[in-house]
Amino acid sequence: MILPIFTITLEPSNPLCFSLDELRSYFHKKSADYTRLHKDSAPGFIHRYPVVHCKQVKHTLMVIGIGQGADLLREVSEGKEEVRSGETSCIISGRDPEIRKEEFGISDKILTYEFLTPWLALNQQNAKKFYDLKGKPERDAFMQKLLTGHVRTLARSLDYDLPAPLVCTGRVRFRRDRIHRENVMVFLGTFSTNLRIPDYLGIGQSVSQGFGTIRCTVQDPGH
Repeated sequence: MILPIFTITLEPSNPLCFSLDELRSYFHKKSADYTRLHKDSAPGFIHRYPVVHCKQVKHTLMVIGIGQGADLLREVSEGKEEVRSGETSCIISGRDPEIRKEEFGISDKILTYEFLTPWLALNQQNAKKFYDLKGKPERDAFMQKLLTGHVRTLARSLDYDLPAPLVCTGRVRFRRDRIHRENVMVFLGTFSTNLRIPDYLGIGQSVSQGFGTIRCTVQDPGH
């Protein structure tokens, strides 16, 4: 299947006054308004996967629109030099010249992806299971199953029916982090799969907030 995608990059006008949460709220409201106005008239709407992602990837602040989010983001940024929400103002430092058509779906190659931002893999129930497991082999097997499930969930949330078995193997490591004033366990590393995923999409929890952002790094010549 083909996913329409549009991306802009931003630079805070005043980093001391910048609020990423406020910027996300701005785009969330724009997305909700856009969906309410167009959902009955436009084909191919995405209903389960967040269609606008506002994220900090390394040193780059980017906003990505997927599906109807691509149309929205193009409209919001067209002819403008900045995005403003309350005290938060950002200069639009870059944007796609047009909406891109990215391929998403089962591939005849095995593709390797890296996590550019931490993967929020564990809900409260799975975190307890992970802690109770003894030794690295058991934990690796548990995370392998969870990773495959999250990749499958991504396909399902984009209304893509897998036409062939999903292949997925991961090499991830955990670290403890503090997010929203809570101590959580996150994961980084790489995984390989036969599902082609556009760069900078996310898997797992809180993808619209930038977690679980991935990028393709390697195509396995042996497949």
